[in-house]
Amino acid sequence: MGILITGATGLIGRELIHDLAIHGHENIHVLTRNPKKAQASFNIPIKCFYWDPEKAKIDKAALNSVHTIIHLAGENIGARRWSKKQKEKIINSRVHSTRLLVDTINENKTLPIKKFISASAIGIYGNQNGDQILDEQADFGSDFLAKTCIAWEKETANIQNKEIVVNHVRTGVVLARNGGALEKMLIPFKLGVAGKLGSGEQMMSWIHLSDMVSIYRFLVENNFTEKAFNAVAPKAHSNSNFTRILGKVLKRPTLLPAPAFAIRIALGEMATLVLDGQNVYPKNLLEKGYKFKFEHLEDALTNLVGPEEEFKQIQWLKHPLAEVFDFFSDERNLETITPESLSFKVIGKSTEQIETGTIIDYKLSLYGLPFKWKTEISNFNRNKEFTDTQLKGPYKKWVHTHGFKRYANGTLMTDNITYKVPMGEIGRIFAGAFIRKDINKIFNYRSQKLYKIFGETKNHVE
Repeated sequence: MGILITGATGLIGRELIHDLAIHGHENIHVLTRNPKKAQASFNIPIKCFYWDPEKAKIDKAALNSVHTIIHLAGENIGARRWSKKQKEKIINSRVHSTRLLVDTINENKTLPIKKFISASAIGIYGNQNGDQILDEQADFGSDFLAKTCIAWEKETANIQNKEIVVNHVRTGVVLARNGGALEKMLIPFKLGVAGKLGSGEQMMSWIHLSDMVSIYRFLVENNFTEKAFNAVAPKAHSNSNFTRILGKVLKRPTLLPAPAFAIRIALGEMATLVLDGQNVYPKNLLEKGYKFKFEHLEDALTNLVGPEEEFKQIQWLKHPLAEVFDFFSDERNLETITPESLSFKVIGKSTEQIETGTIIDYKLSLYGLPFKWKTEISNFNRNKEFTDTQLKGPYKKWVHTHGFKRYANGTLMTDNITYKVPMGEIGRIFAGAFIRKDINKIFNYRSQKLYKIFGETKNHVE
Protein backbone atom coordinates (compact mmCIF):
# COMPACT_ATOMS: atom_id res chain seq x y z
CA MET A 1 0.00 0.00 0.00
CA GLY A 2 1.11 3.54 -0.72
CA ILE A 3 1.63 6.83 1.07
CA LEU A 4 0.10 10.12 -0.06
CA ILE A 5 1.93 13.33 0.89
CA THR A 6 0.85 16.95 0.59
CA GLY A 7 3.33 19.79 0.99
CA ALA A 8 5.95 17.45 -0.45
CA THR A 9 8.19 20.14 -1.91
CA GLY A 10 8.56 22.02 1.37
CA LEU A 11 11.35 21.84 3.95
CA ILE A 12 9.95 18.80 5.76
CA GLY A 13 8.18 17.14 2.84
CA ARG A 14 11.19 16.78 0.58
CA GLU A 15 13.36 15.30 3.33
CA LEU A 16 10.52 13.01 4.38
CA ILE A 17 10.07 11.56 0.90
CA HIS A 18 13.79 10.80 0.69
CA ASP A 19 13.76 9.26 4.16
CA LEU A 20 10.75 7.07 3.38
CA ALA A 21 12.40 5.84 0.18
CA ILE A 22 15.69 5.09 1.95
CA HIS A 23 13.76 3.00 4.47
CA GLY A 24 12.05 1.00 1.76
CA HIS A 25 8.65 2.69 1.43
CA GLU A 26 7.49 2.54 -2.19
CA ASN A 27 4.39 3.73 -4.06
CA ILE A 28 4.67 7.34 -2.86
CA HIS A 29 2.01 9.73 -4.17
CA VAL A 30 2.20 13.53 -4.05
CA LEU A 31 -0.58 16.12 -4.30
CA THR A 32 0.60 19.44 -5.70
CA ARG A 33 -0.59 22.41 -7.74
CA ASN A 34 2.13 21.74 -10.32
CA PRO A 35 2.58 17.97 -10.81
CA LYS A 36 5.02 18.33 -13.72
CA LYS A 37 7.34 20.63 -11.81
CA ALA A 38 7.18 18.50 -8.67
CA GLN A 39 7.85 15.32 -10.64
CA ALA A 40 10.95 16.89 -12.17
CA SER A 41 12.31 17.94 -8.78
CA PHE A 42 12.66 14.40 -7.41
CA ASN A 43 15.24 11.79 -8.41
CA ILE A 44 13.08 8.87 -7.28
CA PRO A 45 9.95 7.20 -8.71
CA ILE A 46 6.99 9.03 -7.23
CA LYS A 47 3.57 9.80 -8.72
CA CYS A 48 2.44 13.42 -8.68
CA PHE A 49 -1.23 14.43 -8.90
CA TYR A 50 -2.98 17.79 -9.22
CA TRP A 51 -4.95 19.55 -6.54
CA ASP A 52 -5.93 23.10 -5.67
CA PRO A 53 -7.57 23.26 -2.23
CA GLU A 54 -8.72 26.87 -2.67
CA LYS A 55 -10.72 25.77 -5.72
CA ALA A 56 -11.73 22.48 -4.06
CA LYS A 57 -10.15 20.55 -6.94
CA ILE A 58 -8.35 17.24 -6.50
CA ASP A 59 -7.34 14.33 -8.72
CA LYS A 60 -9.04 11.55 -6.79
CA ALA A 61 -6.76 8.96 -8.38
CA ALA A 62 -4.11 10.20 -5.95
CA LEU A 63 -5.83 8.27 -3.16
CA ASN A 64 -5.98 4.95 -4.99
CA SER A 65 -3.99 2.20 -3.25
CA VAL A 66 -3.04 4.64 -0.49
CA HIS A 67 -2.84 3.31 3.06
CA THR A 68 -1.52 6.45 4.79
CA ILE A 69 -2.01 10.18 4.19
CA ILE A 70 0.62 12.62 5.47
CA HIS A 71 -0.79 16.13 5.24
CA LEU A 72 1.90 18.83 5.44
CA ALA A 73 0.47 21.55 3.18
CA GLY A 74 -0.01 25.05 4.54
CA GLU A 75 1.07 28.65 3.93
CA ASN A 76 4.39 29.54 5.57
CA ILE A 77 3.45 31.51 8.70
CA GLY A 78 6.70 33.48 8.60
CA ALA A 79 6.71 34.31 4.90
CA ARG A 80 5.38 37.89 5.21
CA ARG A 81 3.69 40.33 7.59
CA TRP A 82 0.30 39.27 8.87
CA SER A 83 -2.10 41.49 6.99
CA LYS A 84 -5.76 40.53 7.16
CA LYS A 85 -5.39 38.86 3.76
CA GLN A 86 -2.26 36.97 4.82
CA LYS A 87 -3.91 35.70 8.01
CA GLU A 88 -6.82 34.40 5.96
CA LYS A 89 -4.35 32.66 3.67
CA ILE A 90 -2.58 31.04 6.64
CA ILE A 91 -5.87 29.70 8.02
CA ASN A 92 -7.53 28.73 4.75
CA SER A 93 -4.47 26.93 3.33
CA ARG A 94 -4.67 24.57 6.30
CA VAL A 95 -8.39 24.26 6.91
CA HIS A 96 -9.52 24.07 3.28
CA SER A 97 -6.84 21.57 2.27
CA THR A 98 -7.69 19.29 5.21
CA ARG A 99 -11.39 19.60 4.45
CA LEU A 100 -10.83 18.65 0.80
CA LEU A 101 -8.94 15.50 1.81
CA VAL A 102 -11.57 14.55 4.38
CA ASP A 103 -14.44 15.13 1.93
CA THR A 104 -12.68 13.00 -0.70
CA ILE A 105 -12.22 10.18 1.81
CA ASN A 106 -15.86 10.38 2.89
CA GLU A 107 -17.10 10.28 -0.71
CA ASN A 108 -15.37 6.97 -1.44
CA LYS A 109 -15.98 4.36 1.25
CA THR A 110 -13.88 1.76 -0.58
CA LEU A 111 -10.58 3.61 -0.25
CA PRO A 112 -8.05 1.50 1.69
CA ILE A 113 -6.92 4.42 3.89
CA LYS A 114 -6.05 3.37 7.43
CA LYS A 115 -4.14 6.39 8.72
CA PHE A 116 -4.31 10.18 8.45
CA ILE A 117 -1.26 12.00 9.83
CA SER A 118 -1.68 15.76 9.78
CA ALA A 119 0.76 18.52 10.59
CA SER A 120 -0.18 20.94 13.33
CA ALA A 121 1.86 23.23 15.58
CA ILE A 122 2.65 23.85 19.23
CA GLY A 123 1.15 27.28 18.66
CA ILE A 124 -2.10 25.55 19.59
CA TYR A 125 -1.14 26.08 23.24
CA GLY A 126 -0.85 29.84 22.83
CA ASN A 127 1.70 32.06 24.53
CA GLN A 128 2.48 30.34 27.83
CA ASN A 129 5.83 31.57 29.03
CA GLY A 130 6.83 30.54 32.50
CA ASP A 131 7.65 27.34 34.31
CA GLN A 132 4.64 25.35 33.12
CA ILE A 133 5.62 22.35 30.99
CA LEU A 134 3.03 21.57 28.34
CA ASP A 135 2.29 18.02 27.21
CA GLU A 136 -0.41 16.97 24.75
CA GLN A 137 -3.13 17.38 27.39
CA ALA A 138 -2.37 21.06 28.04
CA ASP A 139 -5.04 23.72 27.55
CA PHE A 140 -5.25 25.49 24.20
CA GLY A 141 -4.57 29.17 23.72
CA SER A 142 -6.80 31.88 22.27
CA ASP A 143 -4.48 33.92 20.03
CA PHE A 144 -4.36 33.83 16.23
CA LEU A 145 -1.99 30.87 15.91
CA ALA A 146 -3.85 28.86 18.54
CA LYS A 147 -7.19 29.43 16.81
CA THR A 148 -5.62 28.49 13.47
CA CYS A 149 -4.30 25.20 14.84
CA ILE A 150 -7.58 24.40 16.60
CA ALA A 151 -9.54 24.91 13.38
CA TRP A 152 -6.94 22.89 11.46
CA GLU A 153 -7.13 19.89 13.77
CA LYS A 154 -10.91 20.09 14.06
CA GLU A 155 -11.36 19.29 10.36
CA THR A 156 -10.12 15.71 10.78
CA ALA A 157 -12.95 15.00 13.23
CA ASN A 158 -15.25 14.93 10.20
CA ILE A 159 -13.73 11.70 8.86
CA GLN A 160 -16.72 9.36 8.87
CA ASN A 161 -14.75 6.12 8.94
CA LYS A 162 -13.76 6.02 12.61
CA GLU A 163 -11.40 3.11 11.98
CA ILE A 164 -9.01 5.52 10.28
CA VAL A 165 -6.32 6.46 12.81
CA VAL A 166 -5.73 10.21 13.05
CA ASN A 167 -2.49 11.67 14.44
CA HIS A 168 -1.79 15.41 14.71
CA VAL A 169 1.91 16.32 14.75
CA ARG A 170 2.27 19.52 16.76
CA THR A 171 5.53 20.90 15.48
CA GLY A 172 7.93 23.25 17.25
CA VAL A 173 10.66 25.42 15.75
CA VAL A 174 12.29 23.23 13.09
CA LEU A 175 16.06 23.67 12.91
CA ALA A 176 17.53 22.84 9.51
CA ARG A 177 20.77 23.42 7.64
CA ASN A 178 19.04 24.99 4.65
CA GLY A 179 15.74 26.76 5.20
CA GLY A 180 13.48 27.36 8.15
CA ALA A 181 13.97 29.63 11.15
CA LEU A 182 17.66 28.88 11.68
CA GLU A 183 18.68 30.02 8.20
CA LYS A 184 17.06 33.42 8.84
CA MET A 185 18.91 33.78 12.14
CA LEU A 186 22.38 32.99 10.84
CA ILE A 187 23.37 36.22 9.06
CA PRO A 188 23.25 38.51 12.12
CA PHE A 189 24.81 35.80 14.28
CA LYS A 190 27.70 35.27 11.86
CA LEU A 191 28.23 39.02 11.64
CA GLY A 192 28.40 39.21 15.42
CA VAL A 193 25.46 41.61 15.68
CA ALA A 194 22.93 39.24 17.26
CA GLY A 195 21.53 38.98 20.76
CA LYS A 196 18.46 37.96 22.69
CA LEU A 197 15.04 38.93 21.33
CA GLY A 198 12.93 41.06 23.64
CA SER A 199 13.25 39.90 27.24
CA GLY A 200 14.89 36.67 26.14
CA GLU A 201 12.75 34.80 28.66
CA GLN A 202 10.35 33.34 26.10
CA MET A 203 10.76 29.58 25.73
CA MET A 204 11.76 28.03 22.41
CA SER A 205 10.59 24.47 21.86
CA TRP A 206 12.77 23.26 19.00
CA ILE A 207 13.41 20.14 16.94
CA HIS A 208 16.13 19.08 14.49
CA LEU A 209 14.86 18.43 10.95
CA SER A 210 16.28 14.91 11.08
CA ASP A 211 14.10 14.11 14.10
CA MET A 212 11.11 15.85 12.53
CA VAL A 213 11.31 13.55 9.52
CA SER A 214 11.95 10.46 11.65
CA ILE A 215 8.89 11.22 13.79
CA TYR A 216 6.63 11.17 10.74
CA ARG A 217 8.13 7.85 9.66
CA PHE A 218 7.75 6.55 13.23
CA LEU A 219 4.02 7.31 13.04
CA VAL A 220 3.75 5.76 9.57
CA GLU A 221 5.36 2.52 10.72
CA ASN A 222 3.38 2.20 13.96
CA ASN A 223 -0.30 2.33 14.83
CA PHE A 224 -0.84 4.77 17.68
CA THR A 225 -4.34 5.89 18.58
CA GLU A 226 -3.25 9.06 20.37
CA LYS A 227 -4.67 12.08 18.58
CA ALA A 228 -1.70 14.37 19.18
CA PHE A 229 2.09 14.18 19.34
CA ASN A 230 4.28 17.12 20.32
CA ALA A 231 7.16 17.13 17.83
CA VAL A 232 9.77 18.92 19.92
CA ALA A 233 13.02 17.92 21.59
CA PRO A 234 12.68 16.90 25.25
CA LYS A 235 14.19 20.14 26.59
CA ALA A 236 13.10 23.62 25.55
CA HIS A 237 15.37 26.64 26.03
CA SER A 238 14.77 30.30 26.73
CA ASN A 239 15.58 32.62 23.86
CA SER A 240 18.52 33.96 25.87
CA ASN A 241 19.93 30.48 26.30
CA PHE A 242 19.33 29.58 22.65
CA THR A 243 21.15 32.77 21.64
CA ARG A 244 24.09 31.99 23.90
CA ILE A 245 24.45 28.42 22.63
CA LEU A 246 24.19 29.40 18.95
CA GLY A 247 26.82 32.09 19.51
CA LYS A 248 29.05 29.51 21.20
CA VAL A 249 28.74 27.06 18.30
CA LEU A 250 29.44 29.81 15.75
CA LYS A 251 32.17 31.33 17.94
CA ARG A 252 30.56 34.74 17.60
CA PRO A 253 29.55 37.35 20.22
CA THR A 254 25.86 37.77 21.07
CA LEU A 255 25.84 41.09 22.87
CA LEU A 256 23.35 43.15 20.86
CA PRO A 257 19.78 42.48 22.02
CA ALA A 258 16.79 43.38 19.87
CA PRO A 259 14.20 45.32 21.93
CA ALA A 260 10.66 43.98 21.82
CA PHE A 261 9.22 47.32 20.64
CA ALA A 262 11.59 47.38 17.65
CA ILE A 263 10.65 43.83 16.69
CA ARG A 264 6.95 44.72 16.88
CA ILE A 265 7.50 47.76 14.68
CA ALA A 266 9.37 45.66 12.12
CA LEU A 267 7.11 42.60 12.11
CA GLY A 268 3.74 43.78 13.36
CA GLU A 269 1.53 41.06 14.82
CA MET A 270 3.90 38.45 13.37
CA ALA A 271 6.35 39.44 16.12
CA THR A 272 4.54 36.92 18.31
CA LEU A 273 6.51 34.22 16.46
CA VAL A 274 9.72 35.33 18.17
CA LEU A 275 8.50 37.16 21.29
CA ASP A 276 6.01 34.55 22.52
CA GLY A 277 6.81 30.99 23.47
CA GLN A 278 5.87 27.74 25.17
CA ASN A 279 7.76 25.09 27.13
CA VAL A 280 6.46 22.01 25.33
CA TYR A 281 7.29 18.39 26.18
CA PRO A 282 6.98 15.37 23.80
CA LYS A 283 5.30 13.09 26.34
CA ASN A 284 3.45 10.84 23.89
CA LEU A 285 6.46 10.29 21.63
CA LEU A 286 8.69 9.34 24.54
CA GLU A 287 6.08 7.02 26.02
CA LYS A 288 5.72 5.28 22.65
CA GLY A 289 9.47 4.66 22.51
CA TYR A 290 10.70 7.26 20.04
CA LYS A 291 14.45 7.83 20.44
CA PHE A 292 15.60 11.33 19.60
CA LYS A 293 18.73 11.69 17.50
CA PHE A 294 19.25 15.21 18.84
CA GLU A 295 18.05 15.65 22.42
CA HIS A 296 20.44 18.48 23.26
CA LEU A 297 20.39 21.88 21.59
CA GLU A 298 24.15 22.30 21.40
CA ASP A 299 24.51 18.94 19.63
CA ALA A 300 21.80 19.90 17.15
CA LEU A 301 23.30 23.30 16.38
CA THR A 302 26.81 21.87 16.09
CA ASN A 303 25.50 19.37 13.55
CA LEU A 304 23.74 22.08 11.56
CA VAL A 305 26.08 25.08 11.68
CA GLY A 306 29.29 23.74 13.21
CA PRO A 307 32.62 23.40 11.39
CA GLU A 308 31.61 20.21 9.57
CA GLU A 309 29.39 20.56 6.52
CA GLU A 310 27.09 17.89 5.12
CA PHE A 311 25.92 17.10 1.62
CA LYS A 312 23.28 14.50 0.81
CA GLN A 313 21.85 13.28 -2.46
CA ILE A 314 19.55 10.48 -3.49
CA GLN A 315 19.01 9.02 -6.98
CA TRP A 316 17.16 6.04 -8.41
CA LEU A 317 18.11 4.07 -11.52
CA LYS A 318 15.97 1.38 -13.09
CA HIS A 319 18.86 -1.06 -13.25
CA PRO A 320 19.90 -4.04 -11.10
CA LEU A 321 21.75 -3.28 -7.89
CA ALA A 322 24.83 -5.34 -8.81
CA GLU A 323 25.20 -3.51 -12.13
CA VAL A 324 24.96 -0.07 -10.53
CA PHE A 325 27.29 -0.98 -7.67
CA ASP A 326 29.91 -2.39 -10.04
CA PHE A 327 29.80 0.82 -12.08
CA PHE A 328 30.49 2.99 -9.03
CA SER A 329 33.11 0.71 -7.51
CA ASP A 330 35.20 1.00 -10.68
CA GLU A 331 37.23 4.14 -10.04
CA ARG A 332 37.75 4.71 -13.78
CA ASN A 333 34.08 5.65 -14.09
CA LEU A 334 34.61 8.62 -11.78
CA GLU A 335 36.32 10.40 -14.67
CA THR A 336 33.23 9.85 -16.82
CA ILE A 337 30.73 11.31 -14.35
CA THR A 338 32.84 14.28 -13.20
CA PRO A 339 32.61 17.66 -15.01
CA GLU A 340 35.37 18.09 -17.59
CA SER A 341 36.25 21.47 -16.08
CA LEU A 342 37.75 19.65 -13.07
CA SER A 343 40.25 17.72 -15.25
CA PHE A 344 39.72 14.75 -12.93
CA LYS A 345 42.11 11.81 -13.50
CA VAL A 346 42.90 8.61 -11.61
CA ILE A 347 46.69 8.26 -11.43
CA GLY A 348 47.11 5.24 -9.16
CA LYS A 349 45.49 2.52 -7.05
CA SER A 350 47.05 0.28 -4.39
CA THR A 351 45.00 -2.87 -5.14
CA GLU A 352 43.71 -4.43 -8.34
CA GLN A 353 40.11 -4.35 -7.14
CA ILE A 354 38.61 -1.84 -4.74
CA GLU A 355 38.33 -3.22 -1.22
CA THR A 356 38.62 -1.98 2.34
CA GLY A 357 42.03 -0.34 2.67
CA THR A 358 42.51 0.48 -1.02
CA ILE A 359 44.39 3.75 -1.60
CA ILE A 360 43.48 5.74 -4.72
CA ASP A 361 45.38 8.74 -6.08
CA TYR A 362 43.78 11.38 -8.28
CA LYS A 363 44.66 14.71 -9.77
CA LEU A 364 42.20 17.49 -10.49
CA SER A 365 41.85 21.21 -10.99
CA LEU A 366 39.85 23.47 -8.65
CA TYR A 367 39.40 27.17 -9.43
CA GLY A 368 42.21 26.86 -11.96
CA LEU A 369 44.66 25.42 -9.42
CA PRO A 370 46.09 21.87 -9.70
CA PHE A 371 45.53 19.51 -6.75
CA LYS A 372 46.45 15.96 -5.89
CA TRP A 373 43.89 13.93 -3.98
CA LYS A 374 44.60 10.73 -2.08
CA THR A 375 41.72 8.72 -0.60
CA GLU A 376 41.37 5.48 1.29
CA ILE A 377 38.43 3.12 0.94
CA SER A 378 37.78 2.93 4.68
CA ASN A 379 34.79 0.63 4.33
CA PHE A 380 33.72 -1.66 1.49
CA ASN A 381 30.57 -3.78 1.65
CA ARG A 382 29.74 -5.20 -1.78
CA ASN A 383 26.31 -4.31 -3.14
CA LYS A 384 25.57 -2.22 -0.05
CA GLU A 385 27.99 0.65 0.52
CA PHE A 386 31.55 1.89 0.45
CA THR A 387 33.24 4.92 2.00
CA ASP A 388 36.16 6.93 0.67
CA THR A 389 38.06 9.10 3.13
CA GLN A 390 40.46 11.84 2.07
CA LEU A 391 44.04 11.32 3.26
CA LYS A 392 45.46 14.24 1.32
CA GLY A 393 43.68 16.84 -0.77
CA PRO A 394 41.95 20.20 -1.00
CA TYR A 395 39.66 19.72 2.00
CA LYS A 396 40.50 19.64 5.68
CA LYS A 397 38.15 16.64 5.88
CA TRP A 398 36.21 14.64 3.31
CA VAL A 399 34.29 11.45 4.07
CA HIS A 400 31.95 10.20 1.34
CA THR A 401 29.70 7.19 1.87
CA HIS A 402 28.06 5.74 -1.24
CA GLY A 403 24.95 3.69 -0.40
CA PHE A 404 23.04 1.24 -2.59
CA LYS A 405 19.83 -0.72 -2.07
CA ARG A 406 17.12 -2.41 -4.11
CA TYR A 407 14.10 -0.17 -4.52
CA ALA A 408 11.08 -0.17 -6.84
CA ASN A 409 12.54 -2.72 -9.28
CA GLY A 410 15.74 -0.74 -9.53
CA THR A 411 18.51 0.68 -7.38
CA LEU A 412 18.38 3.55 -4.93
CA MET A 413 21.71 5.32 -4.48
CA THR A 414 22.58 7.68 -1.65
CA ASP A 415 25.54 10.00 -1.23
CA ASN A 416 26.34 11.18 2.29
CA ILE A 417 29.33 13.50 2.54
CA THR A 418 30.85 15.13 5.59
CA TYR A 419 33.51 17.72 4.86
CA LYS A 420 35.46 20.63 6.31
CA VAL A 421 36.77 23.50 4.24
CA PRO A 422 40.43 24.50 4.70
CA MET A 423 41.61 27.49 6.75
CA GLY A 424 39.09 26.98 9.54
CA GLU A 425 36.58 29.75 10.28
CA ILE A 426 38.16 32.13 7.76
CA GLY A 427 37.74 29.50 5.05
CA ARG A 428 34.11 28.93 6.01
CA ILE A 429 33.30 32.64 5.97
CA PHE A 430 34.96 33.50 2.67
CA ALA A 431 34.76 30.23 0.72
CA GLY A 432 32.13 28.05 2.39
CA ALA A 433 29.20 29.19 0.26
CA PHE A 434 31.18 28.89 -3.00
CA ILE A 435 32.35 25.39 -2.12
CA ARG A 436 28.82 24.34 -1.20
CA LYS A 437 27.54 25.70 -4.52
CA ASP A 438 30.26 23.89 -6.46
CA ILE A 439 29.57 20.57 -4.75
CA ASN A 440 25.92 20.92 -5.72
CA LYS A 441 26.90 21.64 -9.33
CA ILE A 442 29.25 18.64 -9.46
CA PHE A 443 26.61 16.23 -8.17
CA ASN A 444 23.87 17.68 -10.35
CA TYR A 445 26.16 17.09 -13.33
CA ARG A 446 26.84 13.57 -12.13
CA SER A 447 23.14 12.88 -11.71
CA GLN A 448 22.33 13.94 -15.28
CA LYS A 449 25.33 12.06 -16.63
CA LEU A 450 24.17 8.86 -14.95
CA TYR A 451 20.77 9.10 -16.60
CA LYS A 452 22.48 9.35 -19.98
CA ILE A 453 24.90 6.49 -19.29
CA PHE A 454 22.13 4.18 -18.12
CA GLY A 455 19.76 5.30 -20.87
CA GLU A 456 17.11 6.77 -18.59
CA THR A 457 15.18 9.98 -18.11
CA LYS A 458 14.84 11.80 -14.81
CA ASN A 459 11.06 11.80 -14.48
CA HIS A 460 10.49 8.20 -13.47
CA VAL A 461 6.85 7.27 -13.06
CA GLU A 462 5.96 3.70 -12.26
